[in-house]
Parts: sequence; structure tokens; C-alpha cells
Amino acid sequence: MTSQDLRNEPDSVFVALQGALAQVFAGLARARSEVEHLEACAPCLRALNVRHAELLGVDGSAHEQLAAWRSEDAAGPASAAALDLSEGTWRQGAVYLGRHAIVPLRCDADELVFGALRLEFADATELSAGQREALTVVADGLAAFLTARRVVLRQREALRNADRQQATLEAVIDCLPIGIFLAEAGTGTPTLVNRVGVELLGRGVDPNARQETYSEDYQCVRLDSDELLPNDELPLVRTLITGERHTKMFGILHPDGKRVTIEVTAAPIRDRQGTMFAAVAVIIDFTERNRLEAERAEYRDELIKAQAQALAERSTPLIPLSDEIVAMPLVGTLDRERADQVVETLLTGCAARKARVAILDVTGVPHADTAVAASLLRAAAAVRLLGVEPVLTGIRPDVARALVGLDVDLKSLVTLSTLQDAILYATRTARR
Repeated sequence: MTSQDLRNEPDSVFVALQGALAQVFAGLARARSEVEHLEACAPCLRALNVRHAELLGVDGSAHEQLAAWRSEDAAGPASAAALDLSEGTWRQGAVYLGRHAIVPLRCDADELVFGALRLEFADATELSAGQREALTVVADGLAAFLTARRVVLRQREALRNADRQQATLEAVIDCLPIGIFLAEAGTGTPTLVNRVGVELLGRGVDPNARQETYSEDYQCVRLDSDELLPNDELPLVRTLITGERHTKMFGILHPDGKRVTIEVTAAPIRDRQGTMFAAVAVIIDFTERNRLEAERAEYRDELIKAQAQALAERSTPLIPLSDEIVAMPLVGTLDRERADQVVETLLTGCAARKARVAILDVTGVPHADTAVAASLLRAAAAVRLLGVEPVLTGIRPDVARALVGLDVDLKSLVTLSTLQDAILYATRTARR
């Protein structure tokens, strides 16, 4: 502000301009808007006998007025500008024409012209070199402060946008139906746990947690016991160590004693250079799913059992012929399991109906061996213990051979050729 051109001015002019420039820069430092920045230049503008001043923003060939200033003793409206901004010569440096001047405003970083000061003087007196130098200093100072203000505003806007993006991301993450857990690389410090994550883990962000203590901090236990899971088996810890994706299912013990089963899948988060700076763990609740699967398995087992029982009953039906006579026609292969079912059904039915005669018809048994024959004798002996007389009908030759081969006394066993004969015999027996 004390260049040679200014020093060459008369002492009174030099002192006045120097004082005005000091006031200008003090005002620029306090200004918070384009209007206030232009107002801060007023001391120097008055010293240079400026009547009107405009602060213009320039973008290519377009321009707009950002602020205007008028001297207190200026009478009447500002005259039409004698210098047109569409003429590009002013971009190279200040242009003076009669009572008007245009001074470019440049950004120091890239010398880009982003604005201009368009001035109207009170008279057409030509400015001295020192006065022009003072005006250039004002323009450069104004440009520097405006540039700094725009940088600050851009930074503030960037911070606001970053805050909005973070708030948006956190809101979206909180709405997810799965748990999300974020941790820093290196230390493993938790940075974010969403709503579902807090519900599943029973805890939120623990600033004291580290990847070396995750298992204890969040009470990670094995599926079949309350034993703490080794820390190096946790998917998030393995991802933080290896930088690879890992998945595992395990249990979590809540502070209130509740136990949940979760499946965790952890993956690295990398920057554009491929450096891992964090890791994310996706947590899925398997507690309800496991409960439902257990219920389905139990229902399936019960259904299979009921179906097997129904099938067994259908394959070994006990038919009541009267209050005292029951018949059981057997069809199909008679193995050990089915023979046991025959005995069980026969005993239960005879006891329930208080039968006196039980007819076993084996006409539908395609083949028989000693095991089948032994089963028939066992059934006959069992019902005899209940006071029921057993009658065998429909015995095939192979069944007869098998019975004889057992080398047992068959004199007490009534055998008839057909079911009709057996029913007739049973009727006569029941009448006695």
C-alpha cells in the first residue's frame, strides 16, 4: 500500500490515501456480505472522488450486480455506464474513460476474473498514477476477501451437504430390517450400530471396545453353550485382520440374560486406492428362525408318527363282529415291527371290547417263514392270557409248514380253513 506511485503523491494526498486504505482493509476484515465488502471500500472511494460504485459478479460473458454504493453527496441517479462489460479489454487491466472506470477482480490462485468494480467519478478529472495505484490496491484487497469468503461459503456448504448425507445414510441404515455394525480398521473401534443392531446385540456403540475384546464386550458365545467364543473366530475380527469376507453363526447374551442367535457376515470397506479403512458387519437374527424350524421339525415328527400309526392301524384293522367276537384280517408282509403292532392292536381291542373270541385271518399274507409263524403263535398266546380264545383261519401250506417246524404243541390252537367257518365257530362258542 506504500508503492512508489503513492509515495510520489503530495504529502497530504499520500497521508489521506494511506489512512483511507487502512480503514478499507479493516472494514473488509469485518464484512460478511458483498454489500458490506463494498461499503468497506467507501473511505478510499470517497478519497478518489467516486460518486457511484457497483460490485459486479462475472461468469463468462454474463454479469450481475452484487452490490451498489453511492456517495452521500451524490445528487441524482447514476448515469448510464460509459464502459460496456461485453468489451473484453477491461479483463486485462483497469480501463478509464472520462468519468467512468472498470477495474477487474481476480482470484489470486488462478488469475481468473470473477468480478469487476464499475465506477462513476464526480468529475472527469484524470486520476494520478498514485490514485490509480490506490484503486488497484482496493480492488486487489476486495478480490482477496471476496475469494476467501466464497471459499468459506463453499466449505460451509460442503460441510452442510456432508452432514445431510451422513444424516440420510444413518436414517436409511436405521430403517434396515437387519443389524449393521461399523468399526475402524486398525483399532476396531465401533463407529456405528443401527437400531436393529442394538436390539440384537443388546448394546450400542461401546467407545472402549477393541477388536481384541469384542467377544467379552458383546458377550459372544458358542451356539451350544454360554462359553465365550474365541475372539479370533468372530467374523468382524477376522475381516479386520485379513481384509477378507467372513461369516459365522453364534450366540449373544444380553445384559438382561436374554439369549439370541445371530449370523454375522463381515466385509472390508476400502477407499479408491484399495486401502481398508473400516469394516462392516451385517447381523441377521436367527433366534426366531431357529425356533420356527424347531417347531416345524417337531410338528413334522408328530405328523410322521401319526401317519405311521394311522397306516399301521389301517394295515392291522380290528373288526368287531359282535359284542364278544373280533376279527383281524392281515394283508401283506408280516415283519417283526408289524407283528408287534398286530399283538398291540389285538390286545388293546380285545381288552376294550371284552371279547371272548379273536379271529386272525392270514389269507392275505403272501408268504410266511418261521418268524411269521412265531409271531402268529405269540399273538394267539397273548390274547389267551386275557381269557380270549384265538382262532386262525386262511392258513396257507407254507404257513402250516412253518408252524409245524416250530416244534410246539398246537393242540390248543383252533385253526379253520376260511373266515366264514371261523365266524360260525366263534358264534357258537360265544353262546355257550
